Amino acid sequence: MRGEILDAAAEIIVRKGYDACTMRAVAALVDMKAGSLYYHFKSKDEIVEEILNQGIETLYARVAETIRNLPQEAPFADRLSAAVGVHISSLVGKDQKYMHVYEHLPPIIKRRSRKMRETYAQLWHDLLAGGVASREVDAGIDLRLLVPYFLGGLNRVPEWMRASGASSDQVAALAVATLLDGISAKQ
Repeated sequence: MRGEILDAAAEIIVRKGYDACTMRAVAALVDMKAGSLYYHFKSKDEIVEEILNQGIETLYARVAETIRNLPQEAPFADRLSAAVGVHISSLVGKDQKYMHVYEHLPPIIKRRSRKMRETYAQLWHDLLAGGVASREVDAGIDLRLLVPYFLGGLNRVPEWMRASGASSDQVAALAVATLLDGISAKQ
């Protein structure tokens, strides 16, 4: 039942916005009385926090599995490309409703998933640190700055990608090329 409640709340937020996601609206969508929701969740905010955390946990699992399934000797660029591809396809894929919720939330609610987002950022830090260790990434790069900068850019993709008409593969290729090669003209 908790899963149905989370799915219903996510659907409401994505289709109608955060303010439309009331306990009464969620209860109606799962065909139960509003008071019965309180047996499962204390508040709307608790529901939204769980949606955020589950979305990030799913994203973490997908990216980590993708990296883990690459050959041990895979070059850093291949590891990065695979991770970026999964990250972007997870954000824009229609099957990942929980990830679509994030862009519809007020900043104060977004901050509630900070701990899980930090865990996810650590996965990227470790990926980039592996590139530094293999000498495929400049050791002078401050990963504490690069990781949030890069993830911040990737996380904004859904806001503009649909309007651009680009595919997730095109966006992933641009992100990887920009990070690895920069935007300077080749001489």
